[in-house]
Amino acid sequence: MADADKQPDDAEVLEPDQEPAPPPRAQRSRRPRDDEQDNGYDDRDDDYPRGRKAKYDEDGNEITSEMVMWAVFSHIGVFLLGFIAPLAIWIAFRHKSTFVVRHAKESLNHQISLTLLVFLCMAVAVAIGFGVYAATQEPPAGIIVGYVLFLLTSMAIGILNLVTLILATIAAGKYHEYRYPFTVRLIG
Repeated sequence: MADADKQPDDAEVLEPDQEPAPPPRAQRSRRPRDDEQDNGYDDRDDDYPRGRKAKYDEDGNEITSEMVMWAVFSHIGVFLLGFIAPLAIWIAFRHKSTFVVRHAKESLNHQISLTLLVFLCMAVAVAIGFGVYAATQEPPAGIIVGYVLFLLTSMAIGILNLVTLILATIAAGKYHEYRYPFTVRLIG
């Protein structure tokens, strides 16, 4: 019987949910010793390096370490670039990785929500400051009350932001999803 006419056994056909077995030891590449010349060996040359366990997102797509790095940066990049970091990462990865896109959207939604919350707190502090001024007829009293109220609420929002950014960064680094609390998800 010709090789083209052979049908694979059911045992050879792998189902998509099963991880393929690594190649036999004889077929694996060998790492060069320090005293040997580098022959272009790369970990990616091995089909399945020893100890490698693939991680998958909710959609069944493999999550690589590069994707994890970008997901982490979509959260901590806020310290360097503000909302620009998750926005740029979301645009760059929108067709490449759903894992990175979900983290970038979540981070962007969180930053937009916090910005709106800060403006709301500022408006409330100004209104209360004007109320104190109207009641006391002392301009410094209204300014001080409004400023102190806005400062305290801004500090509380900043601490909330810092804690949630740390939690989101840790979750992304462990290949997990993270949902920020108190976030209006404007970008779906």
